[in-house]
Amino acid sequence: MNKNQIAKKYSRALISSLPISEMPAVIEEFKAFSQLIDAKRQLKLLFAGKIFTEAEKAKAFEALSPVLRLNPNTDKFLKHIIIEGHLSAMKEIIAASVDAYNDRQKKATAVVLSSVALEGKFTQRLKDALRLMTGRDITVENHVDESLLGGFIVKVGSTIFDSSLKGQLRLLKTELMR
Repeated sequence: MNKNQIAKKYSRALISSLPISEMPAVIEEFKAFSQLIDAKRQLKLLFAGKIFTEAEKAKAFEALSPVLRLNPNTDKFLKHIIIEGHLSAMKEIIAASVDAYNDRQKKATAVVLSSVALEGKFTQRLKDALRLMTGRDITVENHVDESLLGGFIVKVGSTIFDSSLKGQLRLLKTELMR
């Protein structure tokens, strides 16, 4: 199983077993644990390495758990992730859990690539248009890409809206090549 399949499995289990109100806290604790593991090489070797048995990893996590002061649900899921050897997919699990939560809440994040930073009124107009198109409450993340000559590219989930000059020129080229 690849990391994305593992992540989807855990996110489905998480969203189906927890009240929706607890999801943000669990996701934040997942992020904090992931940052801790990335920062502490010894913990990464302990939990993600092949040196220790599942029982030893579980015992080490149980010893560390009171110090971390995790929500019992987070504790249960992290212990299972560690014992199953899926800690390497933690970033994908977090991303899939955020997506599942947003999907359940009828929310979406639009990543906007533009040649310049977006102004507030334009951002609001874009949010309103995307809300009508997707039926979801939209949060906009603006990233400046200086390689774009003009226009912008919007990605909402797996859908991409390319209204950049670069994209329009690419379309024109393919049309002319026919």
